[in-house]
Amino acid sequence: MKDLTGLDTTVHSADALSAFNEAVNQLILFQDPMDAAQRALETEPDFVMGQVFYGYVHLWSTDKDDLAAARTALAACSAAAARANARERLHIRALEYWAGGDLWSASQLLDALLYEYPTDVLALMTGHQLDFFLGDAMNLRGRVARALPFWDRQHPLWGCLLGMYSFGLEEAGEYRRAEEAALAAVEANELDIWGIHALAHTLEMLGEYDRGSAFMARSEPQWAVNNMMITHNAIHYDLFMLEQHRLDDIVRHYDRDVHPAGAPPLPMALVDASSVLWRLYLENVDTGSRFRQLAANWDHKKDQQFYVFNDAHAIMAYAGAGDHRAAAEVLDGLRRYVAGGDTQETNYRMTAEVGLPVCEAVNDFALGQYGSAVQRLLPLRYRFHHFGGSHVQRDVLERTLLEAALRDGNKALAASLVAERIGSRPHSTYNHIKQEAVLAL
Repeated sequence: MKDLTGLDTTVHSADALSAFNEAVNQLILFQDPMDAAQRALETEPDFVMGQVFYGYVHLWSTDKDDLAAARTALAACSAAAARANARERLHIRALEYWAGGDLWSASQLLDALLYEYPTDVLALMTGHQLDFFLGDAMNLRGRVARALPFWDRQHPLWGCLLGMYSFGLEEAGEYRRAEEAALAAVEANELDIWGIHALAHTLEMLGEYDRGSAFMARSEPQWAVNNMMITHNAIHYDLFMLEQHRLDDIVRHYDRDVHPAGAPPLPMALVDASSVLWRLYLENVDTGSRFRQLAANWDHKKDQQFYVFNDAHAIMAYAGAGDHRAAAEVLDGLRRYVAGGDTQETNYRMTAEVGLPVCEAVNDFALGQYGSAVQRLLPLRYRFHHFGGSHVQRDVLERTLLEAALRDGNKALAASLVAERIGSRPHSTYNHIKQEAVLAL
């Protein structure tokens, strides 16, 4: 049978394939696909692509607690691999690499798969997420660019591909083309959450903060309901408001959409919360008990050593809460991991090269050791992308470096950092506030 993009799929039940297609459609819109995915597997337990899908989605979470489910799915589809076709066997191998901690090999294998099957939307979406987790800006753009010419522009998913392409263009520095693609994506489907997210990234990088804030307010009925990206799009709104110096609005918005009371401890959502609160911490904004509440939620995920980008944001929460013991425990765990971990794991290299010194620098800052924070961050600033995330997300580290230089009285460095920021985003209120701070040293 054929899947939703016309690719041969090894499955016996039309109902199972229909549920799988439904799950893919939901995933590309960042709606929860798990009910549809489970229905597909309940109908046909040895449905190879159903098991692959189930495994991938659990790994998308970057939560080590989901690894067991991914490995169970891998075992199930591996057992059925003998009757799988060539494309499906490539998916199984990619899932095996990723579940084994080798994100780079999984990414490269999905590239190879897409050369042969450019309309494999699950490979495209999953590869796109891997590019994001790996901080691979060039392939965020290139992977989608290579596939687009082989797609029918009338296909219902075409607009969503433009949303992915927009994010890749933005991360590769092509902001006006990114804006054009994102606007086309959102026009094609107002529920394209990734397209909304891509436009928010682009307007941030263009320094069009008032326009970005207005767009996020206008599109809130779409991005703030029934999807897995609510906290992330919420922080984009917060970052626009930060540039507008609407600090009270940010705190209220944080409580409603970023880290509401009773929020489950999902690492990707906790990262978003840490990212906002740490920016406020750098500006000496009183956030009340929010850091302590966030740190309590991070307690459920602090010992993972699974994706160090998450660990860095856990340190921000503990440091901001003044819980230096918990921060030290995370740092000790990361040091043990670097000393004795599996050197073949992608996360090992991320941790050893960038993640651990970043975590140490954030902790140094909270302890008032600003010179040490500068010494750790400055040599890494053009390699921050090696441990994942986006330009906007990693800007929290650039801000930490700048603030550390200011507080350490390092006027020459702070002036240079501010000059560079103003050169790329001349309309940023934050940048000009920091320029005034440099002049006051």
